[in-house]
Amino acid sequence: MIVEVDPASAVPPYEQIRAQLATMISTGTLPVGAQLPPIRQLAADLGIAANTVARSYRELESQGLVTSRVRHGTTVADQAARLTEAEIRSRLDEAAHTYAALARQLGVSDAAAADAVHAALAVRAAAR
Repeated sequence: MIVEVDPASAVPPYEQIRAQLATMISTGTLPVGAQLPPIRQLAADLGIAANTVARSYRELESQGLVTSRVRHGTTVADQAARLTEAEIRSRLDEAAHTYAALARQLGVSDAAAADAVHAALAVRAAAR
């Protein structure tokens, strides 16, 4: 699993980790039941505080994306069966706002940002 934290980013490190893991879960890169690295291990690998990773995991758990059990670690939850249409729409809207903010920060045109989304969707569809 490859997670990166950009210390120069305006996005807090815990949110960078949460967003990357959420994306990996939603795209199937991390399938249901996959074990996430222990908090201390991921923190050491990224060179950040364990509390930062712990907050990311808590956020993911509150979203229903992962489940955490003492001595069993954190695993990807089967959230698709529990999501309502409103929750799906909310997550999609949140991801779209995050992407739009990143596109603005990078100075990318609306057309180029939309093209990137269409290309990503095409790749995902071709992989099925």
